[in-house]
Amino acid sequence: MRRGVKIGAEGAPERRIISLRSSGSASIMVALSLLGGTAAFLPPVLAQQRAEDPSLAFDIPPGPLSSSIDIFVAATGWEVGFASELVAGKRSAPVFGRMTPAQALSALLAGTGVSARISGPSTAALVPTPSEPSGAEGALLLQDITVEDALLNDWDVPAAYAGGQVSTGARLGMLGNADVMDTPFSVTGYTVQTMRDQQAVTVADVVANDASVRVFTDGLSSAAGVGESFFIRGFSVGAYSFLIDGFGGIAPDRFVPVETMESVEVLKGPNALLNGYTQYGSLGGSVNVVPKRATDEPVTSVTASLASQSVVGAHVDVGRRFGAGKEWGLRFNGILRGGDTAIEGQSTRLGVGTLALDYRGESLRASLDAGYVSQRTDVPTGAAGFGFASDLPVMPAPELDRQIYQDWEYAETESVYGLAKFEYDLNASWTAYGGVGFRSYDQRMLATDIFVTGTDGSAIATAYYSPIQGDAATAQLGLRGEFSTGVVDHALNLNASYLFQDMNQESNYYGFFNFDTNIYDAPSVPRPSTEGFSDRPPKYWEIDAPAVTLADTMSLLDGRLLITAGARYQKIKVDVFNPDGSISQAYDEQAVTPAFGVVTKPVEDLSFYANYIEGLQQGPVAWQGTANAGEVFPPVRTKQIEVGVKYDFGTFALTSSLFQITKPSSIITTAPSGVSVFSVDGEQRNRGAELNLFGEIAPSLRLLAGLAYTEGELTKTDDGLYDGNAAVGVPRWQGNLGAEWDPSLVDGLTLSGRVIATGSQYMDQSNARELPGWARVDLGAAYRTRMPGNPLVFRAAVENALNKDYWAGVSDGWVTMGQPRTFKISATVDF
Repeated sequence: MRRGVKIGAEGAPERRIISLRSSGSASIMVALSLLGGTAAFLPPVLAQQRAEDPSLAFDIPPGPLSSSIDIFVAATGWEVGFASELVAGKRSAPVFGRMTPAQALSALLAGTGVSARISGPSTAALVPTPSEPSGAEGALLLQDITVEDALLNDWDVPAAYAGGQVSTGARLGMLGNADVMDTPFSVTGYTVQTMRDQQAVTVADVVANDASVRVFTDGLSSAAGVGESFFIRGFSVGAYSFLIDGFGGIAPDRFVPVETMESVEVLKGPNALLNGYTQYGSLGGSVNVVPKRATDEPVTSVTASLASQSVVGAHVDVGRRFGAGKEWGLRFNGILRGGDTAIEGQSTRLGVGTLALDYRGESLRASLDAGYVSQRTDVPTGAAGFGFASDLPVMPAPELDRQIYQDWEYAETESVYGLAKFEYDLNASWTAYGGVGFRSYDQRMLATDIFVTGTDGSAIATAYYSPIQGDAATAQLGLRGEFSTGVVDHALNLNASYLFQDMNQESNYYGFFNFDTNIYDAPSVPRPSTEGFSDRPPKYWEIDAPAVTLADTMSLLDGRLLITAGARYQKIKVDVFNPDGSISQAYDEQAVTPAFGVVTKPVEDLSFYANYIEGLQQGPVAWQGTANAGEVFPPVRTKQIEVGVKYDFGTFALTSSLFQITKPSSIITTAPSGVSVFSVDGEQRNRGAELNLFGEIAPSLRLLAGLAYTEGELTKTDDGLYDGNAAVGVPRWQGNLGAEWDPSLVDGLTLSGRVIATGSQYMDQSNARELPGWARVDLGAAYRTRMPGNPLVFRAAVENALNKDYWAGVSDGWVTMGQPRTFKISATVDF
């Protein structure tokens, strides 16, 4: 995908220049401008900057060029002269961030074929862009310059694609950043613009944009110990497997506050070679979040928000760079949020603080990211939804905003995490890199699991108190370099990594109190006594996971053929402890997980790709409440074969893929007596097809759309009992259609909408019960204007606008509800 780069004229100071090639490239630069300098190496700045120009904060949305010039004039007091026919029918690029008026005017004109001649401190005339630099003496010509196919680097976030909603590339674990068109995998990076415009709070809010992903539990409103969990390509992915800037095992407990992040990247399919071992929940894909860091332009942003019913929030984002060459960077994000949610009786509070320090020198780049997250929810929804007796039919979903759980239930967590990274260029071809990270968390829950026994909604609630504490440490050291052997160019990467995790958990408090309830009309029950319960749980397990990985990406035919081959040697040692400290279970396993990928580009902007890759994670643990609770199963290995095609139309792109993934399957079977057993039984094979569209398909119209067909099938089950049946919780059809439109009648206004549709899915391996499909409609609007001297953006949204009650998904036989109708409004001002 085409993008701009910094260019230095020989014998002159380096200049940051707009990259333009065609209408497609111009749209890409529109997206880059929307980021307003979040990619530090791409901010559009004019060729020569006058020191006397004052710096102002700009937020000019894309729109008719004449209207955008009016906004610029009103904001700066400049006089800009032009002929009406010169700007007729042309649309401006968006301008966001703090910069001089001359810089802002240059960004505004990007891709229009119009340049500015600046002849005074605050006067300019617009003229057609000449093919060669020219201009009267004393005038400054802001010209368009062609730059194509700039290489990504492995340190900065990839630039945004046209429309600004997704990025042109993403991190592929130890392989580093890769252009979407050059990678043999299916990956999407959602930008800070998308998160900001959709008022996203957690990763669950962001991945809802992807047709191949469905949210099972979220970390804010549920009591799920794992926090957020999704299904990617029909397989579970949990918050424990999230990566922070390519490092696994150190993400905050239960969820990641994405308001502190620059990008959320979703890689579909197993990824052991790329990301290594994860505790559990990454066999269907992975999620990598990239922290915000200081940009070239100063950032001072304040957001106030309100969500149903009365969740009030404030977010402060401040960033600065220091030093003669802006080598040092500092970025701080602080979030406070709390109040009553859209669910009756439920309230939540959230406190977040993150600090990012970075250094970028000629040969050395380094960063330090640290964060603290504190969150509590009162009256959370169940950790895994509802269990249902095996003889019950499918029942209607309860009202989503109705209180079902007790006033005394709560879930709270505190997390501290940190990550230090570096890159050092040994020479022009070889770079050493590495990093260390940690996480420590403390989680407590007093909650209930509800098992439905009657068609009228009658149920048995099992209360439990669950204190959990955990620590993790990770380290990586690697070497990557480029060299050639004959006609083959190589990009070699050698990586050694280590992950340690321990967890303290008290499971003996499960089921200390039981009571009758009803999912349609829940009674109020007095709080049971927890006197004598300890908040210092005994050690439950320790995990050691060292690994060594070697991968080579070979380029032939001038980059039209890319072949990636690699293998990871992974060792997993797990000790499970009894409460007295003795070891109850242990395994020490090792595996080699290979991966192969091919990309061929027969013509410009068209890529065909294929891959074989495996996944590896800790084996599942039998859920609390089952007869074999706490049993740890051996490591799980998955295998994927995928082929696909990608085409970049310039301002929008289309991708399509076919895949097959196989893995051992797990299930909870529950007898009519209520006794449940967790087991790993047979194999699950998911075959599917995906189609995705993103970008700016027309001026002022942006789409994020996708369609996924997945056929999950059970094979190799015990005695072949369920062979050929559909896998539990895997809908055949999933579809998303999201759109943003900037109506020309109202400058600064953006209207948005999204439809999320999911087909029916089975609750059990026998396929006797099938949950109905569902569809959710979200609506939104944003209005960009100015308060005196500063950009101001108002945003409003309603999720589940039609207030539909529905079952969201199934995992191991347990069913979760969807999210109730929720209203969100916010205002952001940049200083």
